[in-house]
Amino acid sequence: MTEQIKRLLEKEHIELFGILPIEEVTIIRPTMLPENAKSVVILAVPYDDGTIYHDGVSAYAHVEDYHRFYKELFDRLVPCLEKTFPGKTFCGFADHSPVLEKDAAIKAGLGVMGKNSLLIHPEYGSFLFLGEVITDATLPYSVHEFAYCKACRQCVAACPVGAIGDSGIDATKCLSALSQKKRLSEEEMRLLREHKVAWGCDICQNACPYNRGRKHTEIPFFLTHRHGEFSAQEVENMSDEDFASFAFSWRGRRRICENLYNIAKLDLQGEKTNNFT
Repeated sequence: MTEQIKRLLEKEHIELFGILPIEEVTIIRPTMLPENAKSVVILAVPYDDGTIYHDGVSAYAHVEDYHRFYKELFDRLVPCLEKTFPGKTFCGFADHSPVLEKDAAIKAGLGVMGKNSLLIHPEYGSFLFLGEVITDATLPYSVHEFAYCKACRQCVAACPVGAIGDSGIDATKCLSALSQKKRLSEEEMRLLREHKVAWGCDICQNACPYNRGRKHTEIPFFLTHRHGEFSAQEVENMSDEDFASFAFSWRGRRRICENLYNIAKLDLQGEKTNNFT
């Protein structure tokens, strides 16, 4: 059964998956859990292609919203699974899920928990999107011990605002969380400008040894549905349809545009300074 699932996922260029019995996952939204759920197939898809961006927008937001990727994937995959396993039902989830995805992925053997609270795979690092298929089929499984990274603390040292501690991320300090707030104070805008953050933050990921020399995605969606450098003016002029295709759209156009203009002010100040030196 596992080999059949593996072959179906390989057709989608997905190689990272694990299977757990429902008893081994943490249920966080019981009302969403499919009836008679017995097994969970956890998926991890790498999205990074190695491009380095300088616009202050996190790498994950340069690809079109991964919820769209998973919806299209499940539209193809679920019918194939139900054809392969007659009489069984399969339901796909990503992000808004009945289970705690990151913990499930670690117990399924897909990586370890980093001090920055991210799942880290030994080959693909932490640039991953998680999803899962929940089924009433009883599937062969392998449960791994919950594991943490080697705690080199390089992510801790790299974070410029001290948001990473022994208990994980302090969201009140995290630049990524700050960039997504609805309203920002002058001091918060200054912090984002100083560290050139417009949306999300990859500072701790880029410092992580697991991410050095990592393998890059071979999934067509993330190679073709990708945007280059963002500017505030370009985002302002996007059609509603195009804007909605990116992860930052949930907060609205104003936040990302103000953050991009905020960074542009820093670049402009630098140009002025250079002109007088």
